[in-house]
Formats: sequence, C-alpha cells, structure tokens
Amino acid sequence: MIFLKKYIYPILIVFLVCLIFFGYYLNKKSSASKKNEISNLALELKIRNDQLAKMQKNLLKNGYNINNIINQNNISFKKITENKKLIDFNGYSLKKFKANNNFFDNYSFSKYTTKDILFNGNLAATGTAFIDFYNEDKNIFLSTYDGIFAYSKLSNIEKFTKVKSNINQLITYESFYLSDQYGVKDILIDEKKLYVSYIGKRRNNCYDLKIISAELDEKYLEFEIFYETSNCVDTNNEHGYWAQQGAGGRIFKFDNSSLLFTTGDFRNRPLAQKLDSEFGKILKIDIQTNKAEVVSLGHRNPQGLFYSKKYDFILSTEHGPKGGDEININHKPFSKIKNFGWPISSYGEHYKKNYSKKILSEAPLKKSHKKYGFNEPIKYFVPSIGISQLVSISENDREFFVGAMGNQIDDQDLGIHYIKLNKNRDKVAEHKYILLNERVRDMIVSKNKKIILMFLENSASIVILKKQNN
Repeated sequence: MIFLKKYIYPILIVFLVCLIFFGYYLNKKSSASKKNEISNLALELKIRNDQLAKMQKNLLKNGYNINNIINQNNISFKKITENKKLIDFNGYSLKKFKANNNFFDNYSFSKYTTKDILFNGNLAATGTAFIDFYNEDKNIFLSTYDGIFAYSKLSNIEKFTKVKSNINQLITYESFYLSDQYGVKDILIDEKKLYVSYIGKRRNNCYDLKIISAELDEKYLEFEIFYETSNCVDTNNEHGYWAQQGAGGRIFKFDNSSLLFTTGDFRNRPLAQKLDSEFGKILKIDIQTNKAEVVSLGHRNPQGLFYSKKYDFILSTEHGPKGGDEININHKPFSKIKNFGWPISSYGEHYKKNYSKKILSEAPLKKSHKKYGFNEPIKYFVPSIGISQLVSISENDREFFVGAMGNQIDDQDLGIHYIKLNKNRDKVAEHKYILLNERVRDMIVSKNKKIILMFLENSASIVILKKQNN
C-alpha cells in the first residue's frame, strides 16, 4: 500500500503527459497517418488503463480510490470569466454558426474551471461530474463519475468541500473508478435525500443499473441500495457494442412518493421492446417499496429527463445510433404504456455494416415510427449531436435548454440547443443553437428559472447562466 501511494501520482503524470504528446502529434499528421496514430493511441490508452486497473483493484481491497489518494484536498474551481454575454462564450465569432444572437443575449455567463477532477478515460473530456441544487438553491452538490462527492455555496463556487462516504465499500469493481463509461450516471437531491445512479457489476461481463441513496449529510454519506434492475446484461453477446455506453441512468422526482428513472438497452437491442425487462425503458419507482413499473419502452439510451406536473407530460432525450438522436414527449404518461420504437424504428443508422442477418432483423431501423405503431419523436437530429440533459427554462414548460456532448462543431454538438414547444406541446415550434465548443454533460435549473448551471467536460468547468431582466 505504501508503494502504491508513493508511485501512483508519478505514474498518472506520465500517463497524462503521454496523452498530450500523442494529441499534439496527431494534429500534425495527414489523415491517413492520423488513423494509424489514433490506433496506436488507443492501444497505449488500453495498456495504461490496464495498469491503473491493477493498481485500483489492490487499493479497493483496503477501501481506497485512486483519485482520492492523489487528490486528498478539496475541489477548487478557478474563476475564468464573470457576467459576460453568452454570445461571447470562449471568445468565438459565432455569426457563421447561426447562433441566434438576439435570443442568447438574454443570458450572461460566469465560468469556473478545476484541475482537481481527474482524467476519466474520454479523450474529449478533462473530467466528468454531475450537479444538483439543494438548500433552496443556495447550495450545490457535486459528484464525479468515480463517486467523489463535494458541496459548495452558490455564492462561493470556487471552493467545494469533499464529503466522505461508504461508496468504496458498496462498489468494488475497478472499472467504476477508471472510466466514465461505467461510473455515476446522475444525482438527484430530494429534500434531505441524495440519490445516485450508476452502472453496477453483478459478475464478470454482466452489468446492471443501480440507484443508491443516503441522507444528505455534509460530513458523511451512508449509502444503501435503493433500487437495482432485476437482471444484468451480459456484455459478451452478439448485440454488444460498447455495451456500458448505453446505460441511461437519469433520475427525476415525479411526486412525493415516486421517482422517474431512465434505463438504456446496454446495446442488447431486443430488451428495449420486452415489457418483462427493465432495460430500454423509462421507469416509475415507488420510494417506499422500491418497486418499478414501466412508463414507456422502446428507448435506446435516454440521457435527458423532465416531467411537467402542471401539464402532465414527460420530455426526454435519447441517443440514437449513428445519427437519430431524439427528443420525445409523452403526454398523460401514466394513462397507458407508450412505445417509442427502438430498435425497430430509428432515424439513425448502424455503426457497422457487417452485422448478422439476425441482428439486422432485430433492429431494422425503419425510417418511420408512426407507420409501425410507435410514438414519433417531436424532433430528431441527423447527424447526432450527442444529446444530453434538458431543463425547462419557462414557467409554462414550453421552453427548454438541451445539452449536446458530441465532438463536431459543424454538427451542432458542442453547445446548447433552445427548444420551444407549440401551445399544444406536441411539436417543436422554434429551435435555436449556440456553440460553446464544450461538451455539456449536465444541467440544472433553479426553481425560479433564473439560474442555470452546466457542467462542461472538455475543460472540467461549471458555468453559471443568469437570465437577464427584460
């Protein structure tokens, strides 16, 4: 253990330097050469990650997390800019990107970045975290992908104080602590209760979705299992393609007795159409009994979730395959179970061209939903934008910000989308976009709709958006 503590930090430094070195030279090479370099880099990352996994496995025997050992201090954020016009984000000239200047001038932004959230295995992300308000929106709670928790006052966002927990005793497989592909998927604070969703491991190559909960305590979080899917998905199957990426995991408070929860299909596509499976669904979970019921099915990887109590509808976002990201609406969602079509219908395409006839028959990706008896999305994106969380920004629940976390500027997937619904809330009446050149992982909004917080992955930053008085 002493040996590990002594040499973990230098090893990770070397690891990160290698990444920078490779990234620099990748940009210097021709397209053909870049493919070879990317392949070499992927191999190098695998070797490094395998080394870290061995170290993490040994550390877990004693209840330690690599990142907590390296960074034992609190999480500090540095103010980059304050109260600037959103249109000037990152200093870009945005006219050529059709940024809809007049609308977004209604918002100012302040940006804070940190170096205390460590590399998470994604080349496009410095660090990943999820956030939520509590204490009447005066405080912010933060969870990194690998289960490090901290809190701050909104008025002093530059300093987050870490909170100890028993999460290392509950989650004992090393991949959780080394890659955002496995770790925490969302957090929710309901009154004095903290809920955390994540990918769990039942056995080798078989993963499930879990929610743990704890009384909100700024000193220590005593987690226990709140909900877990009844089965796990074996990733060594013919459907698997980065199975851990298709998890879902968003949590939203429905009412005082239940939560809404999204689950992905874990790339086992047929599960999304099976009512006896909890995967590829939006679920309603009873807080007292911890039992789940299916609200809707036919989902691939739902990443954003909102419920309007006033107008009784669920709005959700969903990753398509290659293209076909969706925004779906479910009116009167508890009157009957709705089906949104995956994997029968999708406006995207398969990543691979050589799938077996069996897989192609299971997932034909028809270019209509309604024709086959499914609910059509109210909007879809081809190419995909890497769609993420959404928040309501108006009292009438017609206006929303939708995050994007792709990697291509031209595809409008590095910023935020503004969506306005029509009066019947069954169509998109208006759509605008602003480039941030950042992956938007998470968003939360204050109760008065005046303050929106975003966590941006590329720079590991928290951005505060403030709506200006008109």
